[in-house]
Amino acid sequence: MSLHKLAKSILPARAFDSLRHAKWERERRRVASLTPMTEPDFKSILVDNLNLATGDLVYVHSGMDGLNLSFPFYRILFLIQEVIGPLGTVVFPTYPNHRVSSYEWLQQGNVFDVRRTPSYTGILTEFARRQRKAIRSLHPTKSVCAIGPAAPELISTHHLSPYPYDTGSPYYKLIAGGGKIIGLGATTNYVSFGYCVDDAFKEKFPVRVYHDQLFAAPCINYEGERVIVKTYAHDMTTTVHPDMPQWMRDYISEAACRDLIVRGMKFFRADAPKLFAEMMELAKRDIIAYPRSVRK
Repeated sequence: MSLHKLAKSILPARAFDSLRHAKWERERRRVASLTPMTEPDFKSILVDNLNLATGDLVYVHSGMDGLNLSFPFYRILFLIQEVIGPLGTVVFPTYPNHRVSSYEWLQQGNVFDVRRTPSYTGILTEFARRQRKAIRSLHPTKSVCAIGPAAPELISTHHLSPYPYDTGSPYYKLIAGGGKIIGLGATTNYVSFGYCVDDAFKEKFPVRVYHDQLFAAPCINYEGERVIVKTYAHDMTTTVHPDMPQWMRDYISEAACRDLIVRGMKFFRADAPKLFAEMMELAKRDIIAYPRSVRK
């Protein structure tokens, strides 16, 4: 059992939350003490460290508290677009659940409006969602927004499978599109793309990652019509990854995925087709990023 899980199991909820907040505050102060990055610095990292190039399809994880910038946070979107150009497409997670799990959010009977429901996966994702050319996938808990020529096809079928990371999802389509995944002020602990492997195996996967209940979630599409999207929700007691950066170093090639420290700040880069292929081969050998304690 990891120290994190042990602490959570023996400490009162308030004490555990206090410890977690103290850890976050220490990291925030550490980042704030670093030399702020300029726009040219940041653009250089996108190209030289995260390997972005013209025409790329790129999925972005972001944590603004993990970056010390000398420029407004929203400029990150435009800097990425400058690097990938008009033929590139940028994608952000735009999950609607705030301070509750997807399972709890669905249990509450919330209605997901693809046009109006805010994103709570970081301030940059909400800024991206509000862009005039952004379009969003019709999924009640795992929606993404995308900007660029690949966006319409990328988000078009997300609502058709009860498994949110299945073959019709934007996450899986990163594979066929040769997509790249980057983390800005974030580590691979947040790389949700890995769930594509879980959904590829479905019931054969050695961890029960979803609750049994199949939700019929009310949604409102771009035409203002009320539609029902059926989906499973992750069980947060089993979908635990104690240390993804270490797991990546142990099992995944540097070409497929790697965490980075640049100017004292956390980043990661991943090649979606390579990462998926390597994780699938590992899963067939019963090597997965879940602890033995949550196996079936």
